[in-house]
Amino acid sequence: MLKFLLFLGLVSLLLVSPVWAVSDPRSNPNNIVGINILSPEAEIEEAASLVNSNGDWGWAVIVIKKSERNLDRWQGVFNLMARYHLIPIVRLATDFDDLGYWRRPSEEDVKDWADFLSKLYWPTKNRYVQIYNEVNRASEWGGKVDAFGYAVELNKTIDALRAKSSDFFILNAPLDLSLETAENALDAAVFLQTMENTSSGVFEKLDGWASHSYPNPGFSASPLASGRTGIDGFKWELNMISDYINNRDLPVFITETGWRRANKTGGLSEEQIAQNYKIAFEKIWSDARVMVVAPFVFDFPEALFNEFSFSANNDEKKYYDYYFAVKDLAKVKGEPVRENLASDLQISQSYLIIQDFSSEVTLKISNIGNYIWNTQEGLSLDAKSENMEVGPVVWDREEVYPGQEITGTFKVKSKVEGTLPFSVKIRDGDQVLAQKDITFLSETYLSLFINALKTVFDIIG
Repeated sequence: MLKFLLFLGLVSLLLVSPVWAVSDPRSNPNNIVGINILSPEAEIEEAASLVNSNGDWGWAVIVIKKSERNLDRWQGVFNLMARYHLIPIVRLATDFDDLGYWRRPSEEDVKDWADFLSKLYWPTKNRYVQIYNEVNRASEWGGKVDAFGYAVELNKTIDALRAKSSDFFILNAPLDLSLETAENALDAAVFLQTMENTSSGVFEKLDGWASHSYPNPGFSASPLASGRTGIDGFKWELNMISDYINNRDLPVFITETGWRRANKTGGLSEEQIAQNYKIAFEKIWSDARVMVVAPFVFDFPEALFNEFSFSANNDEKKYYDYYFAVKDLAKVKGEPVRENLASDLQISQSYLIIQDFSSEVTLKISNIGNYIWNTQEGLSLDAKSENMEVGPVVWDREEVYPGQEITGTFKVKSKVEGTLPFSVKIRDGDQVLAQKDITFLSETYLSLFINALKTVFDIIG
């Protein structure tokens, strides 16, 4: 009876608490420092220098628009991020309409996003995706705030992504916590309540909570100012949704924050912003729930958001002072979960070889994991047979990024006649990526000639 009751308890727990296959980022050492980058190809190396200085594997928030879903382009971006040890958080976006609003997603967008994102090879096992942005602003949702409509879209997108892979780590669209209800805006509390009331259970399906915890009012408040509009605004949000998620302990992703640099209408000095970042990272964002803090923005040269930019790129300086404050922070050497995986090993060769003569063997294998293979440092061939000589492998490329195939060729020479078992292993360092056992038939030219004669005599009787 006791075992039966324990079984019922386990089943009930599974029914009320969704369990996803994603890896909890809190389980490994994590570097919380991140940055928003708008031109990834041009900014990844510099961004990595900022977030990984004194640590490793920081974060970068990138925006992919509907009209930019080009696999070659974004695989190239992901390859760069893998090289420079940046964990991407992909923010989904539509495109602007004629009024300058972000369009509402169309009916087919759910499927198209799932197809596109599932075809990319990511730098880490978890695939972090933020489902749109500040949707309590009309300008972010086709000109009209619609909490129910967003909840439906979020639900559908989560289901579509998870149908493709259990590695997708789903984040909500962060809200603008400073807004009050008006014609083109909806108070964050009302927005969250409406989502749950009209689409119950949607918050339970999230893997983490995305927040825009800005220092308001005016993006100029003290880092010690606590509350809904402070840089710890995520605490208010978690309290708001706690009943909706059965008090689950969600990790927090601050995908935008930052202070406004002084201009004619206000803002703070570079020195004050630098000091604020030091205080914030050391005293506020050190909260164990915070997985990443990604200030907005690394480089925005145009006037619209230039006052938030870390990159100056002018005649006086390359970076603003607060860039160095963040760069010099003590950071963790992050160790996100990654998988070193390979496709099935393909070997092409003639199974009949001539004793004492070299024969060429060709193999092919694809990188389908999160690591970059390097033939000069880690990738190697381990081929063995007791009665065969095996020559060195020649690879057709030096580096193999996720999604790429590599071809290797090597020569073998048999020492004896007969059936010769042959074992092939591909290693990356100490890890065996793939292995295959094959068999060669070794003959001499004389034995082949004799067998051919026998065949002719058998035919002519």
